[in-house]
Amino acid sequence: MHEMLLDWRVAVAVGVIAVAVAAALRRRRAPPLQPFLDKTRKCVTLVDKSFVSHDTIRFVFAIDHPQRPLGLPVGQHLKLFAPNAQGQVPGHWNGRPDPEAGEAEISRKYTPVSAAAAKGFLELLVKIYKPHKPAFVDGGKMSRFLHGLRLGDKVHVQGPYGRLTYLGCGKFVVNGQQQQKQKVGLLAGGSGITPVFQVVQQVLQNNNDPTRLFLLYANKTQEDILLRDELEELENQYPDRLSVWYTVDTPPAAWRYSVGFITKEMLQQKLPAAAADTIVLCCGPKPMLEKACIPNLLQLGFDSKDIFCF
Repeated sequence: MHEMLLDWRVAVAVGVIAVAVAAALRRRRAPPLQPFLDKTRKCVTLVDKSFVSHDTIRFVFAIDHPQRPLGLPVGQHLKLFAPNAQGQVPGHWNGRPDPEAGEAEISRKYTPVSAAAAKGFLELLVKIYKPHKPAFVDGGKMSRFLHGLRLGDKVHVQGPYGRLTYLGCGKFVVNGQQQQKQKVGLLAGGSGITPVFQVVQQVLQNNNDPTRLFLLYANKTQEDILLRDELEELENQYPDRLSVWYTVDTPPAAWRYSVGFITKEMLQQKLPAAAADTIVLCCGPKPMLEKACIPNLLQLGFDSKDIFCF
């Protein structure tokens, strides 16, 4: 009787081990999940929403599987879609003829601030443009739509898109051409920090990446600076690899950074000098790029192929 009981226990133990081994082999053989973004329209679900400043909201969207990679190359972006809205004056938006009038939906481009390697979700920072008089009576179409979303609501996205990809260790592909760089100047204005931050994260998370980063970030006020805590934490952690500098139109008392529009002198002081091993990445309002960044960079000797605007 004792021998039968022992044989039974041994048989059970062997069976349990066999099942465990078979399960482990199945997991090992399971093919990796394909990236979520594949240039077709996909649906994501809002799972978190919170204000990070007086006019900017952080949105977290879940994708279809918690272990699926998003599949957005560093330096690229995705599109969000929303139903079109009608202005207070039909056919107009914010007092001007609406080029999207009559369209069923609209799309806008965004770069997630979640790390490129993150799985199962994407995280966006979106500045909310509310209606206000007299010049902006309708506000922003997409930001109004996103502001009205509730947890559990679904949004359509599509991507990846973009003309620049960062491959790591100073290697960029810009408009199909590969470039090797050692220093990267970063010029951002307002919510234009998001694609810049994506590059910063990717460089600094790799201890073998020797690329040096120099960020000049412009805003109206100190309160408008997005991701400030994250940027300064990274600067403190990697002081030899990242330099962060701000300029604001209206500074607080005892402000130790720059004041006003980006100038040639600021660029000269805070960015690396023009050289074959240097590229400058820019993202911000059109007037900032066209009047402050590009002309001054060209005057400082940068080649146009080494200036990239997201």
